Amino acid sequence: MLRPPFWLAVNGQTCRIVAGSEKGSGTCYSEVIVEDCYGMFDYSKRAKPQVIVDIGANIGVFSKLCSMLFPNAQIYAYEPNPAALEWLEQNASDTKITVLPVAVGDERGTAKFDTSFDSTLGRISKSGDLEVTCIAPSDVADARQIDLLKIDCEGGEFEILKDLSLLARTRDFCLEYHLFEGKSIEELSSLIEDAGHRIQSITPNLGNDQCGFLRSTRWGARLR
Repeated sequence: MLRPPFWLAVNGQTCRIVAGSEKGSGTCYSEVIVEDCYGMFDYSKRAKPQVIVDIGANIGVFSKLCSMLFPNAQIYAYEPNPAALEWLEQNASDTKITVLPVAVGDERGTAKFDTSFDSTLGRISKSGDLEVTCIAPSDVADARQIDLLKIDCEGGEFEILKDLSLLARTRDFCLEYHLFEGKSIEELSSLIEDAGHRIQSITPNLGNDQCGFLRSTRWGARLR
């Protein structure tokens, strides 16, 4: 298993990503950097996003990578879990990453957040052990147009994407999806397409077809 601190080398620069010893931190680094699950290294060759949103930022691996690939971009990193926030705030230091210690759900208010399966991972759940502040999709990125949106919120994506306006103001979208509680890839695809996006790729995880990665682009935008 990968152990922290983690290292990231991009565009001739090297930085350290700090983290605790939790399994979720190593998994996040492995997926985002080693496996490049969101295709960011290829994306950076043809795109220059100015507004990036990271929903489910965890310890900040994706946000940190984007801050190095796109140094002029404003990055909004949303993470409600205090165990992950400790590291996210350190990793965001001296960057253009704005850390927001809230969850994104279907409406403003508070929500129960389940931290039981890993101290840096979690998801909104009625049986959650932690109460967190929750904002609506319309509040994300101060309602600005979004060039790149990434979501990894352990199944909470379905509630977020029910508000079609979030993807409607997003150009490029990447998602780690989770088909929990009877959810299907067909239902997820419909939500994305109803918001005016065309799906570019769906890649199920090997050995676990309940999870995987999806990318889409808004209709009318040049295919990347």
